[in-house]
Amino acid sequence: MRVLFTASAILLAGLATADTIAPNIGVEDAVTSGLNTPLRNADRTYQAYYSTSTFTGVTAPVTITGMQLRLAIGENWRPAGYVGSSWPDSAITFSDYTVILSKASAQLRSDGEFLSGTSAFSFGQDVATKTTVRTGALTLNANSFQADGGLTGAHSFGATINFSTNYVFHPGDDLVLTIGLNGYGSTSTPLQAFFASGDFANGVTDAISSTAGNNLNGAATGFSAPLFVQFQTQAVPEPAALAVLGLGVLAMLRGRRRA
Repeated sequence: MRVLFTASAILLAGLATADTIAPNIGVEDAVTSGLNTPLRNADRTYQAYYSTSTFTGVTAPVTITGMQLRLAIGENWRPAGYVGSSWPDSAITFSDYTVILSKASAQLRSDGEFLSGTSAFSFGQDVATKTTVRTGALTLNANSFQADGGLTGAHSFGATINFSTNYVFHPGDDLVLTIGLNGYGSTSTPLQAFFASGDFANGVTDAISSTAGNNLNGAATGFSAPLFVQFQTQAVPEPAALAVLGLGVLAMLRGRRRA
C-alpha cells in the first residue's frame, strides 16, 4: 500500500511541472516600434494566426494555462516622454480582458493568411476547438514588464496572464489567439508601451485587429502584426499514468479504513 501511495505522490509532483511553448515567428523587426494593441489604454480586439510550422519541439499534448508578452526590442517599446526601464510605472486594470484560443478554421488554414482586413474574427476560428480561456477583469502590477535587453536586444517575457480554463494543444496543431479588451483608461500615466511583434508571412503568421472596441463578434478594421508570445503549459498525463495515480488514491483510502 505504501509503495503505491508513494508512486502516486511522485506522479502528482510530475504532473504539476510547468513549461512553456512559443511560436517561432522569426526575428523581430528592429525598425518598427512594436504593437500596442494587446495591452492598450483603449478598447481593442486582436487576432493572430500561428501555423503548425511555427511550433517546433512539441512532441506530446500540453495544457496551455497562461500567456506572456514582452516589450518591443531595444528602446522601441518606450513611448515618447516615458522615464524608466520597465512598464507600467503604476498598476493598471482592465475591466474586461478576454482571451480565446482555437485551431485555425479550414478556410484560414487553406488561405494561409487573412485575405481581407474586414474579416469577422469568427472567420479564423475553428468552432469545434474555440475556447474562452479567460474573461473578466485583469490587473497588471507596476513593473510587470522589464526592459532588460539593453538598447538593441530582446527583452524578457513579462507577467503571466493566467487562464481560468485550460486549452489542450497537440503536436501538429496550429493556433489562433484572439484578445478582446476594455482599455485601462489612462492616456497619460502610465503612457502606452509597445510590445514585441514580427512581420506577417503568408501561410505562417498573420494578424488582424479592430479599433472599433472590444468586439469579439464583429469584424476587423485592418491588418496587424503577429505578437511574440510565450504560453505557459503543463504536461497532459498519459492514461497509464492516470491509472497508477488512481491505484495510489485507492490504496490510500483503503489504508485509512483499516486505521
